[in-house]
Amino acid sequence: MSREIVVFKDIATLLRGLKTVTPGHEHFQIHRFEDAPETQIDETAIFRSNTYVVILLLEGEADYKIGLRDYHMYPGSLYFLGPQHLRYYKRNENNWKGFVCIFTDEFTTNTKLPNHFNDYPFYSLKGNQKFQLEGALLQKFTLLITQLYDYFIASQLDNCWYQLYIILNESRKLHQELYEETEEKPDTRLVIDFNTALEKHFYDIASNKAEHIFSVNDFADTLHTHPNHLSNTLKKHTGKTAGQLIKNRTILEAKSLLLSTDMTVSEVAYFLKFNDTSYFTKFFKSSEGLTPGQFQKTNKG
Repeated sequence: MSREIVVFKDIATLLRGLKTVTPGHEHFQIHRFEDAPETQIDETAIFRSNTYVVILLLEGEADYKIGLRDYHMYPGSLYFLGPQHLRYYKRNENNWKGFVCIFTDEFTTNTKLPNHFNDYPFYSLKGNQKFQLEGALLQKFTLLITQLYDYFIASQLDNCWYQLYIILNESRKLHQELYEETEEKPDTRLVIDFNTALEKHFYDIASNKAEHIFSVNDFADTLHTHPNHLSNTLKKHTGKTAGQLIKNRTILEAKSLLLSTDMTVSEVAYFLKFNDTSYFTKFFKSSEGLTPGQFQKTNKG
């Protein structure tokens, strides 16, 4: 494949790649935009990062691509980036003010924060990644994130853990109010573990750590359960079998690549571990009613 997507594996390599601040902790970082050096990159190539990000922009403007969506960020924008998101940004002004909070799986696991893939929809490909805040709501989140920043500067990581938990949960409530009229959360550990394994697997594909897309049997082996039990449990709580969920997630990844990069259909097929482009085309068309090429031509601006 001729076009590689850069994958930053941790906070340090991400910040180094963006030529911005030096991290103060291996698994957690928060800084102000105004404290970033002049070397910070104003426009990136498409990339991924094995990190979670919360950003509150108070001054400045930028164009972002996050996963499947394009966003224009301006004062009051609160937005989120996760490992499954293809990312790109272009700063339209240099006088940015606000906060950037970055954390890793290890930070949330060590502090027992809820499972981000399932409990925080803005870190999924399907969720909305941006809220436009104003008035009392903007003041509320500004105070919450300012307190998080103050805890970090004071080296009070225990307080950082709890404050991040508050911010993520308040953001989840806001997402539900704005975008989720009715949504029932899965109530079984197996569903949560499957979704977590599914997202990790696609990050492994993006990082070139996987040789093929996992089948239902592969996921069942990973989760130490029988394939039929896995599919029946998923069907009960999500309305879809394991095979359907794997296919849907593969299609989402393909769409993101087709719309967010300059990769050809053959390169996307190769990237997603399909051995045959024609099979990838049939696979995609059976779900979308369009070939990957037709989808790309129709939807890519």
